[in-house]
Amino acid sequence: MTSRFLLLALTAPLYAGEVTVKNAPFRIEQSFTATAIPSEPALISLDVDGWKEFKIETILEHGTAVKKGDVLMTFEREDYDNKVIDQKRAVEIRRIQLKTAEDELAKLKADTQIKLAESERKKTLAEDDLKYFETVSRPTQEADLKESQKRAEFSLESLQEELKQLQQMYEEDDLTEETEEIILKRQKIYVERSQYSLASVKRKNARTTDTTIPRRHHDLKRAVENATNQFAKDKAVLPNVVKKAEIDLAAKKDYLDRNKLQLERLMADEKYLTITAPTDGTFLYGSLEKGKWTLGDLIKVLKEGGKVPTNKTIASISPSGTTLPLVSHVSYSQGITFKDQTPVVITLNGSDYMRLNAKISNPVNIPDTSGKDTLTINVEWPENVTIAPTQQFKCTSVIYEKDNTISIPTKALQMSADGSWTVKVKSGDETVRQLVERGRSNKGKAEILSGLEPGQVIIVPD
Repeated sequence: MTSRFLLLALTAPLYAGEVTVKNAPFRIEQSFTATAIPSEPALISLDVDGWKEFKIETILEHGTAVKKGDVLMTFEREDYDNKVIDQKRAVEIRRIQLKTAEDELAKLKADTQIKLAESERKKTLAEDDLKYFETVSRPTQEADLKESQKRAEFSLESLQEELKQLQQMYEEDDLTEETEEIILKRQKIYVERSQYSLASVKRKNARTTDTTIPRRHHDLKRAVENATNQFAKDKAVLPNVVKKAEIDLAAKKDYLDRNKLQLERLMADEKYLTITAPTDGTFLYGSLEKGKWTLGDLIKVLKEGGKVPTNKTIASISPSGTTLPLVSHVSYSQGITFKDQTPVVITLNGSDYMRLNAKISNPVNIPDTSGKDTLTINVEWPENVTIAPTQQFKCTSVIYEKDNTISIPTKALQMSADGSWTVKVKSGDETVRQLVERGRSNKGKAEILSGLEPGQVIIVPD
């Protein structure tokens, strides 16, 4: 953007030495470039969630006139189709995995209940066996041992008594017959056998009492301890195994849902493989958002084989039958010099044959994030003039003008400590500092509202 002014106020020399003050026209112009931008363009973007690889197969030329429904661009779809097939397979695999996990979880829950019941049953049986042993079996065994020893002792005593009586009876005869000898011998054998039997009973009873029964008692107590520990472990572990399986099942459900969502998004993106015109108009590369035509690096990719970005505007349609206002983005310091309905003269860049009068409409006068102020210029275009969107125009506006005023080089002005302005004025052979009131200035010239008179000579430092 450039600013230029027309200041006619001084006699030569202009910037150095002595200058004679005189009245002359004072005029300030602002010049800037504005672009023809539709107020409601149709923006084209690939607002996708699933597919990101958009490689152009065909595309219309920039500036092509189109009708609603015309194909603007198409994208290669082989990779997309393969991706859809792969995603459908992934969904089916996840569905099978989920069904398998559901069946396995149901079986695991049933098996867990059986295992817990069996573990508790083993604990109960072990406790019952120990209790029966301590209250019934052991006392009975110990009583049986005592009784068996008593029987053996009684049998031995009986046999010994019989042998004693036989010996006494045969001794009284003074003569022992052969038959009697046989009887005595047999009775002695019975006694010896009974003695051996008693000794065996005692050994067996001692072994049973001192070793077998304590060992059995120990084994039963150990069985109770093991069954109790195993039941406690099963109660702690088996439910967690079920819980882990439930978590795994929930994860598989999530995986399936995610894969289904990815497939849905992927299939929803198919419509972007062919882009059609949403309205009649002119097809333009780049964005027409916020009153700006932005192309940037898109010029490198908007061609056959180019890979375009997603989720941002890549092209636009300037609708047919709509008036094209001019939009300019100027510096804030320049923007605040314009008011609503400020007159503007516009000419086509590079050609002065067409000059039109227009007015600025409601300037924002608030800088945007880039520090620029937006100007909108409404133009009544002649019927015989065709204006293309994104066409640029030179705009000139007189923001300040006086037909007869004094202006001097700003170099001649000096600011005092209190903020006032003075100039050196020649008086005879001397110069004096003279207080002046400063008005507007632009590019080295300042209007003087008071303090100088035509004909005075001022000193302009080098």
